Amino acid sequence: MKKAVVVTTISPPEVVKAYAENARRYGHREIGLIVIGDRKTSHQEARRIVQEASGGGFEAEYWDVEEQEAWLARFPALAGMIPWNSDNRRNVGFLIALERGAETVISTDDDNFAIPEWDFFGEHAIVGQTVEMRTVGSSNSWFNPCSLLRFEPPLRVYSRGYPFGKRWQDEPLFAEGGGRVVVNLGLWLGEPDVDAVTRLAIPVTSLGLISERIMLAPGCLMPINTQNTAVHRDAMAAFYFVLQGIEINGMPMDRYGDIWAGFFLNKVASHLGDRLTVGPPLVQHARNHHDLLRDLQNEFWGMLLTEHLVPLIESAHLTASNYCDAYRELAEVLRMSPLDTSVTVRAYMEQLCAAMVAWADACEKLGAGRPAEARSLA
Repeated sequence: MKKAVVVTTISPPEVVKAYAENARRYGHREIGLIVIGDRKTSHQEARRIVQEASGGGFEAEYWDVEEQEAWLARFPALAGMIPWNSDNRRNVGFLIALERGAETVISTDDDNFAIPEWDFFGEHAIVGQTVEMRTVGSSNSWFNPCSLLRFEPPLRVYSRGYPFGKRWQDEPLFAEGGGRVVVNLGLWLGEPDVDAVTRLAIPVTSLGLISERIMLAPGCLMPINTQNTAVHRDAMAAFYFVLQGIEINGMPMDRYGDIWAGFFLNKVASHLGDRLTVGPPLVQHARNHHDLLRDLQNEFWGMLLTEHLVPLIESAHLTASNYCDAYRELAEVLRMSPLDTSVTVRAYMEQLCAAMVAWADACEKLGAGRPAEARSLA
């Protein structure tokens, strides 16, 4: 497969049909879709839906609990870092996609649907290309992906994960530039990816793009999620969906696993001179039911610790020349610069950094994260 879509689900994965139809509508072949189940998933029903969507150059596969456990046994250091009953399970799909030879891995959720108006795979095909286009930086070196969308009501909102201390001080700075694209962040119609604070205060609906695709300027950072995001196989070595699920002062920390993963990926890609783009394709986000107050509770510590994490990422000095080594180097920076003096947070960061190293090791074993010429010599 040239491109692989990875989906996690506990529901019947009806979303698979939309991606199969989109691939056939636009004539794309050598597309794979990997559905990762969980302990709550109805495996028989999920497998039936996936099998019915396969064919004509679009090959979908479903992985149940036993199959995942058997496959992950090859990576014992990592297996314990990918918990059940968590969207962290998409890490298994990422690794399987790399083993299948995918040059581009596209992450999405089971409530984000490809739509006929957008060539989903064609738009994400910018990943791996070296292109010239308009770039954007900002006065605080952070970019807000939601600024490319038109909302009803017409308000300014920030993407989930955008540091609160950076908001309202990000005047955009445009220029021309280029480079190899290793990440393309697609956006959403309907429900945008915003935090629970925003959803509770000012519910908004995304009506579409107000800008063409744009490239991040060198050194600029942005939140990256896993709802409609394509990543080159080299860069996947820096895109471990971060382990969460700890409790701090009696409150859980969750819903920032993809956000922190995106921060780390953005930092490493920028260090290595690769580029990120944002804009199309749009998907229809028909958001699953959420208890917004519970979401807010789960996001609280992620929001708070992000304010301490961001300066560490911004100031981290990396020297490695490939994704695997640079990701390991970043893990060491984070390990030596704890976010918090509490025993709980320090222990969590030790575990997170160990998981980052195990992830880089697994990706390297699967032939990802190093330049093509180095892979050919391995």
